[in-house]
Amino acid sequence: MTEPVSIRIAGISGQGNILAGLILSKALVYEGKWVVQTQSYTAQVRGDVSHCDVLFDDNPIDYPEAEYFDVLCVMHQKAMDELHRSLKVNGVLILDQTLVKNIPDFVKRITRKILFVPATEKSISNFKTPLVSNMIMVGVLAKVCNIVKLESLKRSLRDYVKRPLWEMNLKALEMGYSMFDKQFKVKTERVWKRLAAGFE
Repeated sequence: MTEPVSIRIAGISGQGNILAGLILSKALVYEGKWVVQTQSYTAQVRGDVSHCDVLFDDNPIDYPEAEYFDVLCVMHQKAMDELHRSLKVNGVLILDQTLVKNIPDFVKRITRKILFVPATEKSISNFKTPLVSNMIMVGVLAKVCNIVKLESLKRSLRDYVKRPLWEMNLKALEMGYSMFDKQFKVKTERVWKRLAAGFE
């Protein structure tokens, strides 16, 4: 039984994980997908955990929420500590290794699809600010999971980021999209009952 591909982009408020999810969602819409996007954040403006969830499918989506996710993109250790159990068995974990230093044993037991991305480090070294690490992460996510084309992401970026910041965000997005050649298969069938079958 298939279900929508589910993605959670998580970090702390102020890192731009909500914006990353919005841009990814709109890019998927441009490619003709059915998309549901939701977000969660606290009243605290910066420093507390927030996340953006994206579900997409070729067909209409019956239920607009997910409990477990095919892809978990984590930008901060606080988010990893709080949300790591939302990753599916054999799910893809993409993390910003600059700010995520500890992977819970639970995650190591359920998946080997873990990608370390020096997003904040690259953002600071190339753009003199950590603020576009979110664009690096969404570029990496889209490419290694083969989710959406770079041109669709660029088109979506124009809808949300205006000049003079657009060019810097575009370069960060392109950097992330070209950073890795490897790709992960994103499973869309329910796999919890088949844990004994092992890893892919």
